[in-house]
Amino acid sequence: MRGTEDMTTESQKFEQYGQEWWNPAGKLISLHRINPLRFGYFSSRAGDLSGKTVLDIGCGGGILAEEFAKAGAKVVGIDLSPVAIEAAKRHAAETGVNIDYRVVAVEKLVVDSPQFDLIVCAEVLEHVDDIDKFLKDALSMLKPGGLFFFGTINKTLKARFLALFMAEDVLGMVPRGTHSYERFIRPSLLKEILERNGVEIMELKGMSYDPLRFEFKISNDTSVNYLGYAKKR
Repeated sequence: MRGTEDMTTESQKFEQYGQEWWNPAGKLISLHRINPLRFGYFSSRAGDLSGKTVLDIGCGGGILAEEFAKAGAKVVGIDLSPVAIEAAKRHAAETGVNIDYRVVAVEKLVVDSPQFDLIVCAEVLEHVDDIDKFLKDALSMLKPGGLFFFGTINKTLKARFLALFMAEDVLGMVPRGTHSYERFIRPSLLKEILERNGVEIMELKGMSYDPLRFEFKISNDTSVNYLGYAKKR
């Protein structure tokens, strides 16, 4: 998660990007590569998005939020980086997309009654300081029967080699220092936390990388990147 008054070391990593958020050949090239894949997966599980309320937590420059909005959803995108939110607002204005972007922490957005049909945490959980509290606050805003979409990195030696050493240090697919192995999350831990908050994982899939084609694909291999969705009881 990224921050303002709640700025942490993790938060500050994302202050440097600015307009890089919308440069498909820039520092965030891998994010642009996976965006059609992850939105395709999320939207296929969500069904008709018209009129549905969506909260995109850690929305960054709005790359995923805009896809939901274009599909007819009412989107709130939050991030703790003013730089990212400014980039998101600017791009939304240029493309004519209506999204409610806010610089705010999850715990400060929490309201008394659930208000979102869908909550999205894509490439965010591995940057959160307190994953238990973060998810408790986030999921309290999900309506009963609502869906929680996630995408993150598994805590395995394979992930440490591919997502850190290869992706950051060798191939430069991700800016060096973006990730920390200690913050990677095993699916079993995520499942436990979700269940404590009345949310059940419905599907878990891998997102595998093909180095020859420089593209990602949905797979059954969750040993590095994985994504999925869960439903609130």
